Amino acid sequence: MLRRLSFTICLTASLAGCASFSQSRLNPMNWFGRAAPVTATGEAALAPLVPLARVVTVDGRPAIANLTGLRVDRTPDGAIVTARGVAATQGYFNAELVPVAAPAGVLRFEFRAEAPATAQPVGSAASRTISVALHLGTNQLTGVRAIEVSGADRALRSAR
Repeated sequence: MLRRLSFTICLTASLAGCASFSQSRLNPMNWFGRAAPVTATGEAALAPLVPLARVVTVDGRPAIANLTGLRVDRTPDGAIVTARGVAATQGYFNAELVPVAAPAGVLRFEFRAEAPATAQPVGSAASRTISVALHLGTNQLTGVRAIEVSGADRALRSAR
């Protein structure tokens, strides 16, 4: 009994002096290294585990009622497309040039603006005028011969 007690005391004292047991190889939690980020290569980079779903966004904004102007200004890094239109009533907001399908060499956009939630007065044409601009980089303009913007009533085109 005395031998067991002395052995246990010696073992406890020696382990108490080893404060680095958590970093030693005897600790099973250290058998593998820490996780490190790696870049995926080969098939793992091309084939995800879950197939990507194709998302189609439906734009519910109507086209501007009367398209009145289109201007394309060149910049050192591309062009700025500016369109002007007159909405059906006052209160239209969130105007944007939305890209639509076009033949090769043509960039086609629809001038869309969100209608007000409640009925608004018609007012003067000046109070219903909306301008919107879009910056196109040089890489987007490569091979483009014309830019076309359409509204509800007509389309305007600017060609090189």
